[in-house]
Amino acid sequence: MKRSKHNYRIYNGKVIKKAFENSRIYIMAIIFAGGIISGAILLSAETAVHERISDIIEAFSTFRADNGVLKNFINSLSVSILFIIINMFLGFSLIGYPFLLIIPFFRGLGIGVICGYLYSVHRLTGLLYSLMIIYPAEIISVLALMYACNSSCEYSKNAFYKSIQGRGQFEKNETQIYLCKQFIYIAVCIVSAFVDTLFSKIFSGLFEI
Repeated sequence: MKRSKHNYRIYNGKVIKKAFENSRIYIMAIIFAGGIISGAILLSAETAVHERISDIIEAFSTFRADNGVLKNFINSLSVSILFIIINMFLGFSLIGYPFLLIIPFFRGLGIGVICGYLYSVHRLTGLLYSLMIIYPAEIISVLALMYACNSSCEYSKNAFYKSIQGRGQFEKNETQIYLCKQFIYIAVCIVSAFVDTLFSKIFSGLFEI
């Protein structure tokens, strides 16, 4: 019996592959949410890790309270930029694709740990602090990170296929477009750090954390 073109495309994985690529941002969003949940669970257990994390978060809160706007801005920006740099490094790797997909998990893990700690210790006050000070900036920076990772996935994947075919792995025009996108995402992270610093300056006085 003659196999239809539609059935063949499903059989050889093209449809599944296309669906995965089109929904990659949503998949990374799910991975990010998994990181947040994992971070919150990590804080729920009374262990040495919990105590260590609590000490780190308290030291960070003291740092934010004791330092000026510029230092807080640089500190906030450095976290976002670090993840973008890791993302770009993996983007230039032929095997970076699978590792790029899990970067949002670690970003979510950090946010989950911080917000989970604030809620577990301060309850409603911690929740309001997260909603008013942490989340507005993090939403911006996380979206920038996920789109940056998505761009790097495409770039790394194309380079991998070209290497298999014996062609040039990183073409000049493609690399220029890729770098332009990454610099745009870095600019968005700068906006995120500004929002974080501004909201912290405006609202932190309302909380005793």
